Amino acid sequence: MWPEPLHLAGPIHLSLYGVLVAAGAFLGLISLRRTAPRVGWSPQAAGDLGFWLIVFGLIGARLFYVICHWSEFRAHPVTIFFYWKGGLMFQGAVVAAALTAIVVLRAQGLGFWAPADAVGPPLALGQAVGRLGCYAAGCCYGRPAPADFPLAAVFPPGSVAPARFPLYPTQLMEGLGLLLLALGLWLFLKKSPPPGRVFGAYLLGAGALRASLEQWRGDFRGPEFLSQAPTFWLALALAAVGLWALCRPRPGQSLTLAKSRP
Repeated sequence: MWPEPLHLAGPIHLSLYGVLVAAGAFLGLISLRRTAPRVGWSPQAAGDLGFWLIVFGLIGARLFYVICHWSEFRAHPVTIFFYWKGGLMFQGAVVAAALTAIVVLRAQGLGFWAPADAVGPPLALGQAVGRLGCYAAGCCYGRPAPADFPLAAVFPPGSVAPARFPLYPTQLMEGLGLLLLALGLWLFLKKSPPPGRVFGAYLLGAGALRASLEQWRGDFRGPEFLSQAPTFWLALALAAVGLWALCRPRPGQSLTLAKSRP
């Protein structure tokens, strides 16, 4: 683990958390250029959208985290920009990315569902790698684990997580689940299902995974409602939207875009 950022010059810091989040975004972008042709979408147009999804997805992820943890930032708002200490919420990234996609795809004259299907597998892959960054920083840590639990994570001083205590490795648990989800979505996409099915499967899988892992998390994720953190309800809402997108009938539709740039 490498919880402390490496000071380069002035206000510039380099942390393993930032490196791995950036690596996840890069791999997701490369993967998107490969999945795009399967829905009749040009890799160039997909790459253009992917760039904006990364930018606004990260902004949304950080914004949602700050809102849910405002008590931590109220006294020192400047710490909102201390990204190297961790603090991103995937629900915020999905919401911000979806809104960005609607705007950009409409400007490109494209429909929504088929491009969204191409985005699903790369998004899960990028999240999986990003969770390694969470593990490096110690954020998103789990509840205390039994001392004899063989897979417990013990974080060093300087981590966001409590140091020297065995904790459930929720970051790695979610990362593995997202990696398996990315593989399953890729295989699903190869079968050319109707538009919206793959993205619906992503929302359902990622939301259900996160909601289930909430029971193992030990970090503060906002004030509870009905004994659950806001992140649980947001994940459940995404899963419900995914189930709707996965199951709603689309008679007469095929896996093609309304219009595609050369």
